[in-house]
Amino acid sequence: MFEPQDVERDLQSGEAFAGVRLQRLEVLNWGTFDEHPWALTPNGNNTLLTGDIGSGKSTLVDAITT
Repeated sequence: MFEPQDVERDLQSGEAFAGVRLQRLEVLNWGTFDEHPWALTPNGNNTLLTGDIGSGKSTLVDAITT
């Protein structure tokens, strides 16, 4: 059974976050994200990814799942 060593806690409720939390995603030459590194930094919090059609939302989700 997996037990995390460091458990992050919600600052307001004090409850532990469940599962693995994304701290930072950096992409370079992945789909349309080229020429320089692009970073997304949710710091383990929930993040809403929005944008116009063709802006790269699915590309970022693809990078995360890969």
